[in-house]
Amino acid sequence: MATNKSDEIAWPNFPAYAVCVVSGRHVVVGGGGGAAKTGILNQFELYELYHDGKKTKAERILTHDVGDYCISNMAGWANNSTAARNTGAYNISLAIGQEERCSILQMKPDRGIKSPRVEENIPRMSKDGKDLGNVRQRRGDSKEEKDMKPPTPHSRREKRLRLNSVNETLRGEKIWTYDVEEIANVETVFKKEGLEDIYQKCCRVFPDQKHLVTGGMDGYLRVWNLPNMKKIKEIKAHDKEIDDVDVKPDMKQIVSVSKPNRECCVFNVSDGKKFTQVCLQTNGVKYKCFRARYGKVENKQSQTRLFTISNPVSGSKNPAIVAKWCGRSYKEEKTVRLQGTLSSLALTDDGRYLATGTMGGDIYILISFSLQQFRLIENAHSMFVTGLEWLPTKDKHSQMVRGFSDASVVSISCDNTVNIHHVPRQEMLPVWIVALIAAFVLFVTFVLASYVGI
Repeated sequence: MATNKSDEIAWPNFPAYAVCVVSGRHVVVGGGGGAAKTGILNQFELYELYHDGKKTKAERILTHDVGDYCISNMAGWANNSTAARNTGAYNISLAIGQEERCSILQMKPDRGIKSPRVEENIPRMSKDGKDLGNVRQRRGDSKEEKDMKPPTPHSRREKRLRLNSVNETLRGEKIWTYDVEEIANVETVFKKEGLEDIYQKCCRVFPDQKHLVTGGMDGYLRVWNLPNMKKIKEIKAHDKEIDDVDVKPDMKQIVSVSKPNRECCVFNVSDGKKFTQVCLQTNGVKYKCFRARYGKVENKQSQTRLFTISNPVSGSKNPAIVAKWCGRSYKEEKTVRLQGTLSSLALTDDGRYLATGTMGGDIYILISFSLQQFRLIENAHSMFVTGLEWLPTKDKHSQMVRGFSDASVVSISCDNTVNIHHVPRQEMLPVWIVALIAAFVLFVTFVLASYVGI
């Protein structure tokens, strides 16, 4: 088990409750202070990720105010055309939940502007080599950097060329600005007897990006056409509120979680009928399911599994449970117990890794197949982890953003930080060691052959 501190990449001016990775290099974070006049705005921010040659960073390219109500849940997607991938100019769509309503927003690329250079100490030099002071100094530079002697004009020119090369190769020459347009705004949760407060608690977009499923306080799953938000299906899923929802990759089933009822149920999309309810075997200890996500089976992308996180109903003596279920029969396949109260869940698009956050701010990264703990990131946030999203694993822009890592997960919290955590590539033997081993094997083979007289 490895332990690693997190890297902070952004600092929104609001508590973050929802995060979406919409492309290999674009992340949307939403939240706010709610209807109370606290001075904290209700906003979402669009970040463009890049790698400066040392670490992953984020550039905020859009901040959008959404009005009087906080963004409590969100789903995002982008067009994946060849032109968009080549230029980085994605048409990005968002479904944002605010109180009992859901809005569909579309962000269209407006124009590309020249990206700023990486902020490092670059002294201005006269022709005779005299130091004229720093052009820009990044806040928080160490004392050692400040005390460094100014370089010669030749070394300064080499440094500028290196910085330009890093920027243009790993970040791109341009970043895009975006115009935001509201396409639809509909009520997705409705009042019923005995229910005072109504609001949407979760939403997920279908893999084909043509439909959206929502869940809320009234216990109904509703499926909507995109982008006009015309309702096409309504499923009575639970007696009480729906806290989480996900869509199976083949789009034939929906899983929903109701914490008050301690239920995790699967419904058929075609007829809306309940297919099954998954139940943990806990030897009499009461648990409630908190989150559920589908994940593909690694190297068998046509097959899927369901993953859930559950917390004990009362007391903190019993550990939380991460469970893996068969994607067809929904039989329990494997469980692992973790310390802390789990709050969020996400899986990589290839099904290889699972990440779950805790109420204490820690993040566990597990290998999905075995549920083996791969990494524990302690104190990733100072407050509970409100959201996790993995970057796409095969996207070329994502691979450049991640640097030398197998996968990367973005995390958010109410502590006003956005962090990224990398899964390092499995280390390989250096070439010289392989050559040395090969030479040794040949030597031993030659000695043995000589000994037996071959």
